[in-house]
Amino acid sequence: MRKILLAALCLFSYIASAQENQSYLIPAKVKQGSIMLGGTLSASAYKTTKELNLPLGAEEGTNILANLRAKNGYFLQHDFALGLGISLEHESLSTNTERGVNKFRRTLLLAGPFARYYLDNGVFGELSAEAGLLNFSTGDKSNLFQGGIGIGYAYFINERISLEPMLSFRYHKEWRDDKSNTTLGPLIGFGVQSYILRRKAHVIKQSF
Repeated sequence: MRKILLAALCLFSYIASAQENQSYLIPAKVKQGSIMLGGTLSASAYKTTKELNLPLGAEEGTNILANLRAKNGYFLQHDFALGLGISLEHESLSTNTERGVNKFRRTLLLAGPFARYYLDNGVFGELSAEAGLLNFSTGDKSNLFQGGIGIGYAYFINERISLEPMLSFRYHKEWRDDKSNTTLGPLIGFGVQSYILRRKAHVIKQSF
């Protein structure tokens, strides 16, 4: 009887394993319901045109930017996340004028939504839009907007944490009344993201 029960148990285990294949975590693929927390540090150098507060005409110069961006999102579908980004930016502007070189530094805070989609190989694309309001010492206010499109790669060092190099293209505009400053150019960044509730693949049913 004991041998019969043991043989029946082995047969049942074999049938069950043939009918169900519980896969491991799919590399660089995030399941619906997961949450991403983390951020990206980026840097760039731009050519820029400056018009605000310049009655004698526009000036051209170089803008060096460092961007620290927090990214928190929720996966509405497999590999597709929507979230909120908050950017703290520090920029150094150098312009050439008839009187020499002018240098200007400031820090900006912007926030807005982003969307990200992953491919199975870990490559992802990202779209973002952010807005803010800048107060000058004179009491004037300028509106801020920036949008970005980028591509990156998520390298998972374990089931929850990924390292993410990223290349993006940024459009930034600051305006007041009919005058504006615009900045256009690439950003090279590196991010770290944690994926809470990153789940195993669903059970795959196989039929005989």
